Amino acid sequence: MGGDMRKQTFLFAFCAMVFLFTSSQATAAGFGLAEQSASAMGMASAFTAQADDASAVWYNPAALTQLNGTRFMGGVVFLAPYFSHENTDGTTDVASRAIHSPAYFYATHKLNDRLSLGFGINNPFGMATDWHTNNKTREVAMLSKILTTEFNPVVAYNVNNRFSVAAGVAYVYMAAKLSNMYPATGTSFGLDGSGDGWGWNVAGFYKISDKLSTGVSYRRSMKVHLNGMAKLSGVAEASATTSITLPDLLQWGVSLKASEKLTLNADIGYTWWSTYDKLLVKSGNAAFNNILIEKQWNDVWNVRVGGQYTLTDRWKLRAGFLYDQNPVSDHYFETRVPDSDRYGLSLGTGYTLGNFTIDAAYLYLMFATRNIHDSGADVATTNPNSLNGAYKSYVHAVALSIGYKF
Repeated sequence: MGGDMRKQTFLFAFCAMVFLFTSSQATAAGFGLAEQSASAMGMASAFTAQADDASAVWYNPAALTQLNGTRFMGGVVFLAPYFSHENTDGTTDVASRAIHSPAYFYATHKLNDRLSLGFGINNPFGMATDWHTNNKTREVAMLSKILTTEFNPVVAYNVNNRFSVAAGVAYVYMAAKLSNMYPATGTSFGLDGSGDGWGWNVAGFYKISDKLSTGVSYRRSMKVHLNGMAKLSGVAEASATTSITLPDLLQWGVSLKASEKLTLNADIGYTWWSTYDKLLVKSGNAAFNNILIEKQWNDVWNVRVGGQYTLTDRWKLRAGFLYDQNPVSDHYFETRVPDSDRYGLSLGTGYTLGNFTIDAAYLYLMFATRNIHDSGADVATTNPNSLNGAYKSYVHAVALSIGYKF
């Protein structure tokens, strides 16, 4: 018994150290990151109604009731994004390329036939774009970096043999850094701050039959108040505040066990990005007070399909496809998040050795070419056509995770 306790303590400490090390440098390409485990990412994150490992804490905590014993999972997603802007004068600007590494850690425990507990730490939202100081849109955006870390304890309750529900509380910490060239002076303007907020989440899981299940997960929006500094290089510096409301997330899915070895999943999701309507900067310094940056993003849908094939008792193979709708209209388009509709193809595998599970996945995320002719975001710049042109983007993502169950 003592040996088992020492082993559990070691594994928990190891996973926590892995998470803290990676998340200290973590950023996410784009503002939302659906990829929160290697097993799910291998199926394009179509996992809401399968949710059969510890990452159910994020994807569908109501499904925790189908997990026996105690389980841990920790891992990281390596993101290699590419963003380019083909200007109307024939030149091309490319954002600085870097590897980003959002991380995750989950723990679950089945108390009894009715109650299960879970806890998750992950980076569900973020952005990281860094355009050179000489790029054509520098007066709109240069460096943009937002990282959120969420802590989410959940409780799942098994109503009967087929139906379970769950609820949780979420605490999010955000750090943000934004900069651009200030048109009036030609010097750099920057915002640097951090803050936190609270939210909640609920979920349901229903086994329609031994072969067919369905699940739904809803995460409430969270308003984060940021406190920090606003700085106009060489001119002025003062404390400043602003706030960002992270969107509500709704995901619904079905999972079909088509055969003894093949499982097929499909998810439909909705994100209330209309919560991201503006950034209003307040400051005691009149130079920085009441700076209003309109965003006015739209609510959007996503569709994900994926499958898992059990090759042997040890090996599983996975694949998936996704479509994410773009929330940014042409009028409010800007280069902090040069977004467009996204299409993704994923492959993955899982290997089980005793109580250990190792999962790996690869995702290629393709952004549709975005042609901008007249964005309202550049009206205050010295070159009101600076955002015009074609934007091309893609992301390579590799996810790795290690799990253990008792």
